[in-house]
Amino acid sequence: MAEDYIERRIVVNNYPKVIAIELTNRCNYRCSFCPPFTRESGFMSEELLKHILDTTVFSNDIVQLHFHGESLLHPKLGKMIALCKKYKLAVGLSTNASILNLEKSKDIISNGLDYLIIAFDGVSKEIYEKYRVNGNYDKVKKYIIDFLNYKESLGAKTPFVDLNVIKTNESVPLIDDYIKYWEKTSVNRITVKSFSTRAGQIDGSISSEDNWYFGERIKRYPCDWFWTSVIILWDGRVVPCCHDMEGKLILGDIRKETLQQIWNNDLLQRIRLEECENNHDREPCKYCNEWYGRPGNKIGYIIKTIKDKIQGEKIFKIVYEKIDK
Repeated sequence: MAEDYIERRIVVNNYPKVIAIELTNRCNYRCSFCPPFTRESGFMSEELLKHILDTTVFSNDIVQLHFHGESLLHPKLGKMIALCKKYKLAVGLSTNASILNLEKSKDIISNGLDYLIIAFDGVSKEIYEKYRVNGNYDKVKKYIIDFLNYKESLGAKTPFVDLNVIKTNESVPLIDDYIKYWEKTSVNRITVKSFSTRAGQIDGSISSEDNWYFGERIKRYPCDWFWTSVIILWDGRVVPCCHDMEGKLILGDIRKETLQQIWNNDLLQRIRLEECENNHDREPCKYCNEWYGRPGNKIGYIIKTIKDKIQGEKIFKIVYEKIDK
């Protein structure tokens, strides 16, 4: 991947990393952290997931079953997790925990979920319900605690539970107390995330630029998403990155061709060329300030990679971690 990118190859030799498979884009929340829901909604079928698993190489041995939606809404979630496990993949999931009742808890634990991100910006009831529109702070907090207690009662080591909170102007002063409360529970990790404008699709005024992913940047390099990875939507269409939640830049359709064929199709070759020519006019790239890019030489690439690593630790700051050996 690094060699393809450094050489600015339009036709690449590597195979893309699948960042996520979206089980559904339906959600019961309308959060301030997400772009508006305009894309046609639906649920991925078992048949399509099996087709993806049969025809796709997963270079990192883990599949994340979420994207722009609440995966716990999928009526066959447990079966989808179990299907991925049959292919020897670790399975991750992100949830707002709004419907993480006992039935759902049994479903995901019994089917072998390995990693669970719980997006709970509950530094206070007022702030939570302001930004997590349609959310009920007390109900969700209880569901999380009940889930942790149920997992402990089983003696289960998985899923690994990563509790996430996003930095906003209002939440930052309360995050320390949030951490002190939750580190006394059995969560495995607490992650404080920088605010994302989702490629300029969300009003950034709710968080100061100091708490944005990258703040303001002047020099722009070709975005390496187009050389490294993809996300598969619930209907089989493929998008380049986690900011394209509304499917504005469709690279191909995995129902009609393999991911390997999509990866070097005419469209992606044109996009890579445009990126190298400093042409970023396609959406959602046009207003994006969260692209990932490095110089086209080995020394510059290495230096920028180190800087990005340091920046990444600020973006996803792990403030607490407990791992059961």
